[in-house]
Amino acid sequence: MKKAFIVLKSVLPTLLMSFLLAMTVWIVSVTQRDPTEERRFTNTVTVELRGLPDNYVMTNALPETVNILMRAPASTWQTIINRRIGATAVVDVSELEPGEHTVPIQIEIDTSPIQVTSYAPQSVKIILEEYETRTYDVVVSEIGTIPAAFRADPAVLEPASIDISGPVSQLDQIDKVRVVMDLDNATEKITRVLTPAAINADGTVLTGGLKYSTDKIKVTQAISLRGGYKVAVVKVMTSGTPPTGYVLDGLTVNPAVATIYSSDRSLIDSLPGYIETNLIYLNGITEESTVKIGLKLPDGATLVGDQTVNVTLQVSPVEGSRTFSNVPIYPVGIEEGLSSTISPEVLDVFLSGPLPVLNRINEKDLYAVLELQDKAAGQYQLTPIIDVSAFTDVSVQSVTPVTIDVTILDGSR
Repeated sequence: MKKAFIVLKSVLPTLLMSFLLAMTVWIVSVTQRDPTEERRFTNTVTVELRGLPDNYVMTNALPETVNILMRAPASTWQTIINRRIGATAVVDVSELEPGEHTVPIQIEIDTSPIQVTSYAPQSVKIILEEYETRTYDVVVSEIGTIPAAFRADPAVLEPASIDISGPVSQLDQIDKVRVVMDLDNATEKITRVLTPAAINADGTVLTGGLKYSTDKIKVTQAISLRGGYKVAVVKVMTSGTPPTGYVLDGLTVNPAVATIYSSDRSLIDSLPGYIETNLIYLNGITEESTVKIGLKLPDGATLVGDQTVNVTLQVSPVEGSRTFSNVPIYPVGIEEGLSSTISPEVLDVFLSGPLPVLNRINEKDLYAVLELQDKAAGQYQLTPIIDVSAFTDVSVQSVTPVTIDVTILDGSR
């Protein structure tokens, strides 16, 4: 036994040397077939925050990416590229307390063999804060002015309070949670869905890092008349008619309602739902006109606001038609040395337009022309031209006959 041990001891160095030599040859052979390369990792790098407790929140931002340099065999690089294998830059905050910390970044990649030789950044600043949820009553801030005769009842909110979650430093700044209700010129109940906002003591809206349990608050506010007031529709009273040939197409009144006040409640209650204007006389009005007119009030009542209304009267001429016979035709533009004959020499013209304008047209004011410029000797069928541009809104509806027979003669022959 002792002899065998002596023999093993004598040959062990040789065996070890042979093994190391064989390993070296194998490594060299493998390296030559699959050489190790150092490259920049160009696939997706996800920066991941781990271990954040439920009652904490990170109030700063993680880097968007991390640049990695690593070594790996060429075959491994090929696998990374072909399979689009990504890396994860892990930031572990599981053991941290609220405050500011510098935390190392750890690189994870789901393949091997690889060696990460460098990466940047290697650490990141982390700011942790406690995260809470608090309940706040919602208040209404009213803007705009309702008419003096009306009053606004307290607003009804659904829900009347909301939960807001966020960093404690943000929650501590909240002075109130409000919605803004616009009441300008409101005369009846308003219901709107409004967005709540957290406001600090300076009146600034807080936005960063806050999460609301709802972003919709239904606000209903009743608007009603004060005692002694009445809102009545304005009824326009007219007398007469526009001149012959004109018609009243319509009228508008602004404002369309009037507010009446009286200290005598029985008088207010006895008034009808309308109030009449003073008379507007239509005689002599031939175009759209706006008149300022007063309102008829019973004794003991007064108007709130403007004491007059503006009434716009849409007066326009009546449309009609008229036929003119024996309208003369004049050839014009015939070249020197030529002469012409036409048949017939007169025609009938049918015009349409405002009756007052048509009635002012004299038959002597109308004539037709035939354009003979650049026409050589020969026979033609030409359309007469009638110019009615001097008469406002009048148009030619038809002409009889539609064409005129024209013969042009060469006087030199």
